[in-house]
Amino acid sequence: MPSGPLVPLIKTAHAETLVGLLKQFETDIYPLLRAAGLPEDLLNASHEYLPETPVKHLLALMAERAEPRYFGELLRTTLRERVLPPLMRQLDNPVTLGGAIIQLSTALRHESSTVQVDLQYFNRVPWLCRYKAGEHNEGYRWAEIFSVLFLIEFVGLASKSEWQPSGIAIQSDSGDVLAAILEAQRPANVAQARIFANRRVAAVELSEALLSQPFHLPARFSDTNPLGEPVEHQYLETVYLALTPYLSRQALSLSEAATILDTSPRTLQRKLAEAGSSFNQVRENIVLATACRLMEDPRYSLTDIASTLGYANIAHFSRAFKRLTGFPPREYRKRYLSAPVPE
Repeated sequence: MPSGPLVPLIKTAHAETLVGLLKQFETDIYPLLRAAGLPEDLLNASHEYLPETPVKHLLALMAERAEPRYFGELLRTTLRERVLPPLMRQLDNPVTLGGAIIQLSTALRHESSTVQVDLQYFNRVPWLCRYKAGEHNEGYRWAEIFSVLFLIEFVGLASKSEWQPSGIAIQSDSGDVLAAILEAQRPANVAQARIFANRRVAAVELSEALLSQPFHLPARFSDTNPLGEPVEHQYLETVYLALTPYLSRQALSLSEAATILDTSPRTLQRKLAEAGSSFNQVRENIVLATACRLMEDPRYSLTDIASTLGYANIAHFSRAFKRLTGFPPREYRKRYLSAPVPE
């Protein structure tokens, strides 16, 4: 089990999905990516995770630039066509919708380190719930709207219907925005959902009859790939995963790292110390790992690597690398590239 609060992470693929959505109404996407705090090489890197906070910032900035109802329609289409297919393929042939929801909770923990989605009963009525702690800023509000739309679209696809919940609870005060989005695509024969704001969880109301319905896997999702239990990360691991996309350049400061992780420099230093590390150690280890990975690729010269990592020149890079490893980068590269490759 994790030893303490984790840095919220999200799969990079989901951020890339949002960037694809952004391209539908922004010609130049990079100013918005920078404003959100996302790494400049997001679309060209191979990092598995990103810190969640900049992704929420991007969602809020996108919402500012698009009419809410239109943006809501784009989000629902993106959920149906891009987000849900890979998730539904991870379910292990559930028989009923209720069984699918139990498996969904596990599948989502593979996608985000702090997501909590499960089935709860209130006054004997089942609700599909999502809980997320955090300050109720615009990024939080739009992330919550996205999550509620996700739950609705999942139930609709899984039950093969144009399903809309009769009741919705949200933690924030964004009921009017959510109501407008839902109204834009509400079937004529479906009543408008009641929305309850400022609640303990975000949730959509279900019924026992709905939970017992057969689970429907759309034919285009039939190539399934069930997953086991997700790996439980420790706090220090989540810091490394969150900062690696940024710390490939050694110039990142403690203050900048704290902003990316949505915390204060003092708190970040304290938590790293409790985990037996420090920001300088984290920064050096990530830069070193990045340097080694690049040196293992013969396409990159040492000058290219030094520049990529933010060093003024190759001499500065060589001194730093030797200090951390005990030998110069040319020797490391020679040893690695001359090593026999296993058959």
